[in-house]
Amino acid sequence: MMPDYDTVDAALARAGADTDASEGHGTLCGMLSVNNAISAEDWFREVLPDPEPGDVLAGEARRALVDVFGETRMQLHDTGLAFDLLLPGDEETLERRVEALGLWCQGYLYGMAVCGVREGGDLPEDTAELVKDFAEIAGTGFDVEADETNETAYSEIVEYVRVGVLLVNEELQPIKAPPRLQ
Repeated sequence: MMPDYDTVDAALARAGADTDASEGHGTLCGMLSVNNAISAEDWFREVLPDPEPGDVLAGEARRALVDVFGETRMQLHDTGLAFDLLLPGDEETLERRVEALGLWCQGYLYGMAVCGVREGGDLPEDTAELVKDFAEIAGTGFDVEADETNETAYSEIVEYVRVGVLLVNEELQPIKAPPRLQ
């Protein structure tokens, strides 16, 4: 089971990351969407500084983040579509959640770029369109008033990104059906 946003955010902070849980998870998802063979260490190189020798807290945080890595990889290939974005919960202000969604998309695009995929590159049409949309979401900075209409819009955008990530992942790394027994 995926740890919650606050737990992952705290682990990243203890490990010395300059990113929050949303952006870090987005980076991981972007990397995995392009190359499911990456390791947790590949992700760590992008979001964490090298640990100081003997830093017990950083070591514990890295071990916790290995669980995030494994759970995320599993969710991206779950045929039950159990994948979720790691974002702050509903108890946070809408403005904070919108900001986190933008950071998540920014991290996703960064993760894809780290693995060699650039916006506007040679991508399948649907993937290219989704990547363009994620870039727009990442670049959107605005004040949000908490009301029912904006809450609904936020939820719809989160779902669009969630399903979009699954589609990008499937287009770039199709799930292979298990061989049939004869």
